[in-house]
Amino acid sequence: MEFMSPNRLVGRFAELVRREWNTFWLATVGTVLMSFAIVALTIPYRFAGAGLAGIAILTKYVWNISPAWVIAFGNVFLLGWGWKVLSPRFVLWTLYVSMLTSGAVAFFELFSYPMLQDEFLAAILAGVFGGLGIGLVFRVGASTGGTDVIVMAARKRWGVDVGMYSFYINIAILLGSWFVVDLEKLLLGGIALYVESLVIDSVLKSFDRRKQVTVITSKDDEVRRFILEILGKSATVVKAEGAYTGDERMMFIVVVNRRQAMELKRFVVSVDPRAFIVLSDVAEVVGEGFKHWKHI
Repeated sequence: MEFMSPNRLVGRFAELVRREWNTFWLATVGTVLMSFAIVALTIPYRFAGAGLAGIAILTKYVWNISPAWVIAFGNVFLLGWGWKVLSPRFVLWTLYVSMLTSGAVAFFELFSYPMLQDEFLAAILAGVFGGLGIGLVFRVGASTGGTDVIVMAARKRWGVDVGMYSFYINIAILLGSWFVVDLEKLLLGGIALYVESLVIDSVLKSFDRRKQVTVITSKDDEVRRFILEILGKSATVVKAEGAYTGDERMMFIVVVNRRQAMELKRFVVSVDPRAFIVLSDVAEVVGEGFKHWKHI
């Protein structure tokens, strides 16, 4: 990646925002939620953390340095290290999220927050808010920086496995927290990170979750019209033959949302009580009428 002056960098980012407005506002909301989780639900309880944010939290505990500074300078250093091998989009969005995280953390530090008596509940909430924020950032293909920069650059340079090395780095940071926080806080931090990972996964899947409905029926004309005219969807139609009876019937395969799946099921049963219907969950759909391949 060629060197860009600050003015050119700002211009490139402004162009990126105009082209990816949805990415901009979702990354912004996600970053604010993640920053709130750090300041209001992690630091007051001295929970351990992972990644660059985990290191920033430790510096707060040991030297009372605001995590905003560590996150900002840490990400600038890491992006500088991986500048030449990372894509311009990755660098620009990571830089934006990093700077916004630093600003949001500094802003939330201006306020005091009520302490929960139940620290386990606080760890759960930290995981929920943090996971929701990070999930929104990941959802639009942006990055929170930190270990993401390390593993992405390492993959480009040395071909390492991203998931494995990210796991190892985060575990090392989490275990290193034992020298600063006690075992109970370390375990509660681990619980928060586990909940965070579950919420991230849920956020990434929930936006694209659909139902795939497979219908085998003798009333193919009625079912075809209902799918096309009432649901406003298309379907794949296959001629099917029963293995036992040898009867030929039409098989419809269609991907719809949950509400449309129930509408289709009720309609099919009403016109053909002997129809065979299979409903299955679909995590992601790419193609016309759904997510465009450029947004993967």
